[in-house]
Amino acid sequence: MNHKAFSWTQGRSRGKKRKLTGNSSGTQLLKYGLAVLIVIFLGAAFEYFCHVPVLQQDSREEVPISLDTAAAEGFARTEEGFLLTEEKGTLSIPLNGAYVEQFAYYFNYDHLLNAKVYVCYYNEYGEADPDQDLLIEDRNNKLAEASYLTIRKNVESIVLSVEKSDLGEPGTREEAGKIPLLITGFSICNELAVNWYRLAFFWLVFGLLAFFWLFRGYLGNHIEVGFLAVCFSVGMLSIFSFPANKIGFDEETHLYRAMGIASYPHGMNVDQTVFSLMVPNLDAWPENQPGSIKEQAALRSYRNEYGDYKTGTIHLEPVIPKGTIPAYLGQAVILKICKGFQIPWGTMLMLGRLGNLFVYGALMYFAIKTAPVGKVIMTVIGLMPTSMFLACTYSYDSWVTGWIYLGSACLLKEILTPEQEITWKSYLWILFCFLLGSSAKAVYAPMVLIALLLPASKFKNKNQRYVMAAGIFLAFAGLLSSFVIPVLVAPKETGDIRGGATSEAGQMSYILGHFIGYLKLLFQNIFRTMPKMLFGREIFSVQGHLADSPFTWFAMGLAGYAVVTDTSITTTRALNGLQKLWIFLMLGACALLIWTSMYIAYTVPGQRIIAGVQGRYYLPILYLFYLLFNSRMVVARFKNMWYHTGILTASAWLLLATMWVTVLVPMCM
Repeated sequence: MNHKAFSWTQGRSRGKKRKLTGNSSGTQLLKYGLAVLIVIFLGAAFEYFCHVPVLQQDSREEVPISLDTAAAEGFARTEEGFLLTEEKGTLSIPLNGAYVEQFAYYFNYDHLLNAKVYVCYYNEYGEADPDQDLLIEDRNNKLAEASYLTIRKNVESIVLSVEKSDLGEPGTREEAGKIPLLITGFSICNELAVNWYRLAFFWLVFGLLAFFWLFRGYLGNHIEVGFLAVCFSVGMLSIFSFPANKIGFDEETHLYRAMGIASYPHGMNVDQTVFSLMVPNLDAWPENQPGSIKEQAALRSYRNEYGDYKTGTIHLEPVIPKGTIPAYLGQAVILKICKGFQIPWGTMLMLGRLGNLFVYGALMYFAIKTAPVGKVIMTVIGLMPTSMFLACTYSYDSWVTGWIYLGSACLLKEILTPEQEITWKSYLWILFCFLLGSSAKAVYAPMVLIALLLPASKFKNKNQRYVMAAGIFLAFAGLLSSFVIPVLVAPKETGDIRGGATSEAGQMSYILGHFIGYLKLLFQNIFRTMPKMLFGREIFSVQGHLADSPFTWFAMGLAGYAVVTDTSITTTRALNGLQKLWIFLMLGACALLIWTSMYIAYTVPGQRIIAGVQGRYYLPILYLFYLLFNSRMVVARFKNMWYHTGILTASAWLLLATMWVTVLVPMCM
């Protein structure tokens, strides 16, 4: 009887629990739905407020300005407009206090038009104030026919100034000065139109805040999910906001290789519009980017209309270094799909970048999830502006970083669990990660030797230990030989032509003939640049040909905070002093190889300053380097729910603020 009563009571409890769970699920869905509506409303409200000055105007359209109102110096008036005839010319346009959302001028010029625009606008008291003139350095790309300058002021007058010595770029200015420059018109653009870039940005800001708040408990145990959410959402908006132009480090080379793989085995048949993005070219000059949403649309439209990547007259069969081929697969797959669906070239250029982002996000997700220590450190590094910029452009750097971080996470998991035997599957997977990551850049080969830290208790017997150690040495030797042996056996008379008069043979003679002197030079260069390369602007804020993130101070503080506070560990042990010393030596060996490779390939023989080394080269070793300073002597008493959510919020803020300042405002307004 008691047994039956007990069972009945339990049954009632379970039924009640199911009922409560059902109500709870409904409440949760209602809460999520309400959050979505609030996010949509707030984003739309902020976009509306951005249009208030235009809404207050009587005219909300593009209004041409008569050429007769302009006062010209150095320009000659023709039927088509104003022709630059002197070394310097100015055009003064009086506007008498009119509100100007955007000022546009139109031109015919077959080169890079670099101009200065002086805006005399009304101050807070409604008076013209020449002391507050706004100077705009306006750099227009070669394909542009109009420039739209965002002003958002009541303007007294605008002066357009052009000097022939500023046209083009160094080395092309004599040619640029001889090409006719014709200014054909002006207009005030107070058009009322939704800016989808800006609206998407507002939705993303509020959406991430809602996501962090609603799922703070889950993120406390799964920070890798938060990383993926920030990485993909911010990364995709960045890619859609980037111009259809070269913006990344050596992006033309990486695009050329990715397109080559996507076109295998028959090669590419492209026209000049497509080819101009695969070689250094004035048609895709990275210092002259679109300066507004209309210029962006015009450039993408041009590339979409004229870009022919299937039947063009230029036939290309790229020779791609074999070790780098896997690093381009994500980008190449998207490009291949786009080719199959005959996506226009300008849109295809944008979509191909997504392949790199998706691969990077997936690799980092599993690396953070696997890491037994330093999950927050890895998350913070992975969401730095430089890291994300590399993932959002054509590049193999994010591939290298992702695989090396994944290999490092798996290796640390084995090193810090000496009580568990290592399996052949785990061993081969670790080697595979390091080999795949380092094959594109063999300078990280010494990181494979960190696997020698596997304790004796991990192996079934001595034979297994010796065989696995031999495999580690073979992997290291194989990677190193792809970099060192060709230079030692047959150094080329030239190095990387981007470095000027470089010579592998010349540099090798310096190294072998003055080895002690070279070591001194090497360490001087390393120590001179170490702070900014490992903990400053070079590693956190640089964004290729875009402006650097202005928030390096915040990035440094966030990284330092993560190193000090990220003391959580999922294994029974932490790295000891000897293990940290060996890791430090291997990371140091990577640094020596990085600098030596750039000395041989990129530095002119005889120079004391090693050229070409950039902070991004340190990214693959940064996670393990920061772990060396991580100590369990410092105890951070935070609940992971708040700790992880706070870190993700700070990282997202850094990325979004950087995007707003360096991409959206200068290129998408």
